[in-house]
Amino acid sequence: MMLEVDNLHVSYGKIAAVKGVSINIGEGEIVALIGPNGAGKSTLLKTIAGLLPASRGTIAFNGKTIANLPAAEVMRRGLALVLEGRSTLKQMTVQENLILGGYARSDHDEIAKDMEHLLDRFPILRDRLKQRAGTLSGGEQQMLVIARALMSRPRLLMLDEPSLGLAPLITAKILDFVHELKTRDNMTILLVEQNANQALHLADRAYVLENGEVVLQGADLASDARVREAYLGV
Repeated sequence: MMLEVDNLHVSYGKIAAVKGVSINIGEGEIVALIGPNGAGKSTLLKTIAGLLPASRGTIAFNGKTIANLPAAEVMRRGLALVLEGRSTLKQMTVQENLILGGYARSDHDEIAKDMEHLLDRFPILRDRLKQRAGTLSGGEQQMLVIARALMSRPRLLMLDEPSLGLAPLITAKILDFVHELKTRDNMTILLVEQNANQALHLADRAYVLENGEVVLQGADLASDARVREAYLGV
């Protein structure tokens, strides 16, 4: 397995946000995390990425422990997180944001090639290269933060609510690109997505989190009566 999380506990002070969660992701998979607001999904992703400390449990990436490593070191090992809320560096240009995505790399010729490749895949960003990121539309900013994360050449990409607040047409484009990352680039993806139906459609497998715990998991949760009633409106 590329990522193995075992019995992970995360707390905010005395409040337990993640309670003994265990998940795993194999190379080339899209794995979805679904569940209600406050279930611990974003906390789990941030802890894996090194942005929050784990109070107990283990996180292994490519067979090596990464629990409680600094976020920059986790990223250098090949794991990238796109945070919820389109976290562009708003006063910097699109080009500067993309360059920053590759700051830990030293292969400058390859960095330039990767930027050109991503601009080909997101042509609207090429048109906005010299524009400040904060002036982009919500959809354009989401494209930018995904492209910036890909500039680090991650082996595992974690996406936290990539469609949040976007119009349906833009949401479809973003999720189509996520699917393309798997089918065309064999990218391994851990996806938190507010639209459970779309997440389950994209994913090879999924976990359901409620109150900081995994309550369901499997490859065909869309047919599970509990998931259909609680998350798919069926």
